[in-house]
Amino acid sequence: MKSPDELSIRAAREGDLDDVLSLLIDADLNIDGVHESLGSFVVAADGDQIVACVGAEAYQFVALIRSLVVQPDYRGQGLGRRLVRQLIDRFASRGLREFYVVTEDADGFFKKRGFKPCDRDEVHPQIAGSSELSNASETAIVMRLQMLS
Repeated sequence: MKSPDELSIRAAREGDLDDVLSLLIDADLNIDGVHESLGSFVVAADGDQIVACVGAEAYQFVALIRSLVVQPDYRGQGLGRRLVRQLIDRFASRGLREFYVVTEDADGFFKKRGFKPCDRDEVHPQIAGSSELSNASETAIVMRLQMLS
């Protein structure tokens, strides 16, 4: 197992789909729409093995961050933070300034990244119909990050 600094962090490729789906299924996360949005995923690879991923559903003005998972052996080393930062940077470079996440148990992680809880009726209309939000449980926390222009 390589250290986090030795892992390859890159845009997901079509050949990564099965590994990404396996990570999400093992973590009991929603896989609806992953195939369609794989082009927006960032992965961490240890050799040929995908050990972490994060994706987004990108819209014209906002993005919904989804599917953040790090294999248990690789947790606690800042890998999730690096993946989320790279994903946000990719979309911010395209002009997006508003990001959302729906989470059951990672609100502390996202608070450290500047996300703040928001009510579901406050989400941007482009996010309101997303499968992540509509499939989320009543107990899921919706959080928003608004970057300065």
